[in-house]
Amino acid sequence: MTDEDFRALALGLPEAGEGEHAGCATFAVAGRRFATLGWPAPGQVSLVLAPQELELLLEASPGAVERAPGAWGRRGHCRLDLAAADDSTISSVIAMAWRRSAPARLAREA
Repeated sequence: MTDEDFRALALGLPEAGEGEHAGCATFAVAGRRFATLGWPAPGQVSLVLAPQELELLLEASPGAVERAPGAWGRRGHCRLDLAAADDSTISSVIAMAWRRSAPARLAREA
């Protein structure tokens, strides 16, 4: 998946918007960031999931998903390699991260 494909998926989620942080594209809903494209390296995405969701993904997608170091990783922060993950996994991960950041009213509707 390309950066532009990822961008289209992220912006296709309800009320998602794009911003910038440290030279990378960020995606947020209701002011809460759910993904950073190009962080920590080009072709990777930094996301925040529920710790339980991250554990499942680490088992299901070894090599495509990696826990962020230290306490960040224990709280559900992860890195997704766009070249190593299949489109279905990427779509699922974006949706999980979006739901974690979205207000309850939006998360219930999606």
